[in-house]
Amino acid sequence: MDPNLQSLLKWSVENTSTATPPSADGSTPSSRPINPDALNALFGGPSDADLMNMSMSAILSTDPEITLEDKITAFDNFEQLIENLDNANNLTPLSLWTPLLSCLTHSEAEIRKMAAWCVGTAVQNNLKSQEKLVEEGEKGIPEL
Repeated sequence: MDPNLQSLLKWSVENTSTATPPSADGSTPSSRPINPDALNALFGGPSDADLMNMSMSAILSTDPEITLEDKITAFDNFEQLIENLDNANNLTPLSLWTPLLSCLTHSEAEIRKMAAWCVGTAVQNNLKSQEKLVEEGEKGIPEL
């Protein structure tokens, strides 16, 4: 088990124990502060926006060590993230519409398929994303 999670478990047990009765004045003993590293172990990690950017970076990468299979996996992760309407709406502020739509004309058929799948997911039941796709003009709907 991660030592930070172990620390968090210990802290929570210490601070929820009913074995320590209140003092004569009615107050409970003060608890020790929680370890910030323990909280990071529990809640930390990259945000969805960071994950979306990392996925798109992998998809667009020209690094020969990133294989087509890696790019397809990145597209699958990207698609799962944009199933969430908030993340789909974040395509605009993260400037990810242009790179996503550029993949619709990629030389590799699998990349084109995954890009179309992601566009479909982003606009599904999402008026804001639908309007953005229409705004993109020839980069959007005609390529589909």
